[in-house]
Amino acid sequence: MAVLPLCARLGTGQDVSCVPVQRKYYQQAVLINKTDIVPDPAAVTKTDYEIAPETPLYNVTFALKPGTKGYRFSGSENGSVYFGRTNKSTSDLGMPQYSQEVQILIVGAGQPTKAILEAIDKGSFVVAMQFGDGTIEIYGYDNGLSTGDYTYSIQENGGGTTIVLSSNEISPESSHPFVYISETLGQETEDFDSAFEVPATP
Repeated sequence: MAVLPLCARLGTGQDVSCVPVQRKYYQQAVLINKTDIVPDPAAVTKTDYEIAPETPLYNVTFALKPGTKGYRFSGSENGSVYFGRTNKSTSDLGMPQYSQEVQILIVGAGQPTKAILEAIDKGSFVVAMQFGDGTIEIYGYDNGLSTGDYTYSIQENGGGTTIVLSSNEISPESSHPFVYISETLGQETEDFDSAFEVPATP
């Protein structure tokens, strides 16, 4: 009989039978220029799949370069425009791969809007989003997100257009979005609220 290789083991279940379920992201996203993140091979912490403890870990800790920050895009909290999602597929080699997507809203016809659109079209970004339970998810950490094809139609869409930033088809992510853990434990929301800004070095 062939030996079947197992690349992961399940070590815990999930019981939500009596737990209120959060369903929505806060209607804002922080876009970070990928090149502004300080490279750190030890940034990601994932539970060893051979150990699979009852409390698995799946997070990333990062810092930006001095004098840089992310840029916040936000909308009405009564809406549901801003959200993230992950599409799982299987590579030709049989390995799971993940296309991560974040949707934001861009409005207006003026010069600042045109500059923003061109920047997000030509750049590569890591995107932070905060879920209703306070969890901060990081999209595109490994390979970045960028815009795909879209039609920017102001009048047809009430003044703006939803824009999707997604993983590159050639280089998708190898993981689900990571949960953000601050270098200062417990300061995750403060980091998100400050757009992860790092003051310039004197």
